[in-house]
Amino acid sequence: MNSKLVFFSNFLNSPNEVAAIAPSSRHLINQILSHVALEDANCVVEYGPGVGTVTYALLEKLSQNAKLLCFETNLKFCNFIKNNMKDDRLVVINDSAENLANHLKRLNIPDIDYAFSGIPFSLIKTKNKNGIIKITRDKLRQGGKFLVYQQYSMMIRKYLKIYFENTKTKFEFRNIPPSYVFVCEKT
Repeated sequence: MNSKLVFFSNFLNSPNEVAAIAPSSRHLINQILSHVALEDANCVVEYGPGVGTVTYALLEKLSQNAKLLCFETNLKFCNFIKNNMKDDRLVVINDSAENLANHLKRLNIPDIDYAFSGIPFSLIKTKNKNGIIKITRDKLRQGGKFLVYQQYSMMIRKYLKIYFENTKTKFEFRNIPPSYVFVCEKT
């Protein structure tokens, strides 16, 4: 099944889980990737990959020795990615991003270089938002970055600023819907 159709049908079935009506545009992906040096990364995580639009772009830029861990709570999206992206660097995890530390320990990975998140933070409880942001900051290497892209709202910025001193906000209007990009660096 076509990735856009899979994405839209999952949106219709679970609008509070998916929250966007279409996958990320190439403009949004280029905006996100412009803030990182993936060719030097050892481990990257992605939260809420959906049908893998950003995942595919990340894999194109990662070195052959790197790992990409994708955390997705929607089993249909997990299966879609597993069936359509055959890459030894990719690990698809059907679990919440809050459990990042457990999976890093299981995979014997000490820290991460970058984290990318398209999960709809505006629909997540405050406790869970804080948990995801804190564990991401704790597991990032020094100088690592957490990139969060969100539609509709800048609300997540106040939570990001609690855990990251160095936070920048960008806006990409060439996405459906237009999206904010928050770039947070661990200093």
